[in-house]
Formats: sequence, structure tokens, C-alpha cells
Amino acid sequence: MNEKWNRSFSELIRRSRPAYWGNWALNAQVQPGAIGIVDPHSGDFRLVAETLPNLKVKRLPVSNSWQLLSEKVSRTEAKTDVSGEITDPESGVKGEAGVEVSWSMSQEGSIASEFSLREEAYLEELTQVEKNQAWLAQQAAGVGFGGNGEIAQGFGVITGVLYANSGLNVGSQSKDSAFAIAGRASAVHEMLGGATAKGSFTSVRKAKSIDKHLWPDHANTVASGPVPIAYTFASFEGKLLIPNWVSKIGGFEIFFSNQPGSTYIVAIELSYKVGDKTHNDSFEISGGLSRTVGNIPLNATDIRVKARFKGVINSDTYERSWARPLGQWLTGQRHIDMYGVWPGATHFSVREEPQSGG
Repeated sequence: MNEKWNRSFSELIRRSRPAYWGNWALNAQVQPGAIGIVDPHSGDFRLVAETLPNLKVKRLPVSNSWQLLSEKVSRTEAKTDVSGEITDPESGVKGEAGVEVSWSMSQEGSIASEFSLREEAYLEELTQVEKNQAWLAQQAAGVGFGGNGEIAQGFGVITGVLYANSGLNVGSQSKDSAFAIAGRASAVHEMLGGATAKGSFTSVRKAKSIDKHLWPDHANTVASGPVPIAYTFASFEGKLLIPNWVSKIGGFEIFFSNQPGSTYIVAIELSYKVGDKTHNDSFEISGGLSRTVGNIPLNATDIRVKARFKGVINSDTYERSWARPLGQWLTGQRHIDMYGVWPGATHFSVREEPQSGG
């Protein structure tokens, strides 16, 4: 069941942080420099070795709160009486105004994730991974993810971790599920978005058909330390480092689409380098048609696309280039949309790069 939750959690995170995997169950083994296997279907991390040799980590404080809600989730807050419950573990204060925060989920599989962020910790340099490649290949071979000095995709190193002081992940296991926590108003608000690391709750009010992971994980306590909630991961294809690995990719693909209704013929020139050799391809696409160029090797560099909208007198030309696509194309793909009705304006855009429209 956790596979489903972590996959959905990762998809939700990637709307704003495209290179991240989620850590739904708050697995404490998720640490910068940890070596292991990431299941490409779920994002679950399985530890193989504690850390890279001679690990150097940088830490950057993060003070903003984290709130991710999937569709069909409603969040409400209401005052409640918690005066009769156990006193606050930090201050010993009793009788402060209470609050109940509730999440109602009308659909099965809905997610609410709220945390008080603390810091991002990441490898000082990615070269730490490359320098240890031979050693990593030995570790990979020991768990069936490599051989002959090569490493299979899915095995690698956690390169960055997002930590929180406190918070919760909640998922609905059936329709019309609900979950709520209650406690002193200041403590509950700290738990879900403060910066003091002293957030707490006094009770779980209701939990109908819910998969939940709370930090702190017990009522009337404060968290013992920060908790990892998301991470980035570097893997390999043979001896080729994939800096931000989010799925298995066999080669790069570019999807060209001259949109329906477009009256321009677009002439495409495509080139890329593999080692010292340059590969070239050229073709034309009429309105309403598309073309896919696949099997571009993962070690390709300097991919260049030139698109010329063929006009009667003048032609509009657009160009895009990617020096190192292995670090830029997280899914190994680019979708290029083209459109124009002569003699009007032409348009060229890359879906994965919203600011690139022409």
C-alpha cells in the first residue's frame, strides 16, 4: 500500500520540485550521501550502504512552511477545548486556547501533506559521486544492480534531502475519509508551519480510513530531531552519471508536433554530438502532423533544434539548444509544439520549458 502513497506523493511534489522523490513514510534512512536503490515505480528507498566515503554536505536553512493538498481535499480549522488534556510538554502551560485542524477527503487516494520546513542538506559537490564510481559499482554488483564496473539505473546516491521540524502526511484509503489533530493553538500551528521545532499535538480527533505518518509521532511530545520528507537521487547508466534520476530512461526522445489547423510547413534541423562525432537529421512537418525522434544516446551532448516556418517571402526561425541534456531532461523527453496560420504569427514552444515559447 505504501508504494501507492509514495508514488502519488512524489507526483504531487514534482508539480513544484520536478527532481524530487517523496518520502511518504518518513524513512529515517533517507540522508544525504546514503547509497541504495530507488524503486522507479514508488520512489521507496532501500539502503545498501550508510554513506559515501569522505562525504561533504552543505546545509541551507529553509524557513517557509510546506502544504500540499491534492484535489478534493478541504482543510478547516476550528477552536476547541483542550483544557482537560495533558499539559504542553515544552512549557507546562495548561488551559491555552485549543484548535482542531481537519482534513476532509471525498476521494480515495487523496493526500494532505503539511510540515514546518527546517533545511535542505545536499552534497557539496556532485564530483563526490563520480570520484567513488568504482566503489559504488562494487556495492551495486553486490545487490544485483551492476557488473564489470557498470551500474544499473535505480542504484545510486541520495544527493539532497529536504528536512522538516514537524508535520504530517495523511492519505485517504476510501471515499469520504477524514482526519483531524487537536492541541494548543500555538503548538499545532508550530507543528504544521512554524520554525521553532517545538510543534506538538494533544490528540488525534478522528481517523477514518486513513494512512498517516506524523512527526512527532506521539501526542504530547516534541520531535526528537528533523525528519526527511523529500529527496533527490543520482543514478547511473553503465558508467554514465545521471545527476537527477526520476525514472528509467533508455535514450532521449523529442516529439515534434505541428498543431492541427496550422497552415505552415515547418522545416526541422536536428543535431547532437556523441563524443567527437556530430549527428544530423532534417525533415519537414505539415500542419496537423507530428514526428518523433528517439533513441538519441544518453551520452549525447549539445542537442540543437532549428525550426523554420516556411513563408512565401520571409520565414520565421526558432532555435533551442541543450548542452548537457542528461542533467536537464529529467524524463529524457522534450515535446515541441508549433503552430501558425499564414500570414499571421507563428508559435514555437517546449512543453517542459514554459518560458521558452516563441
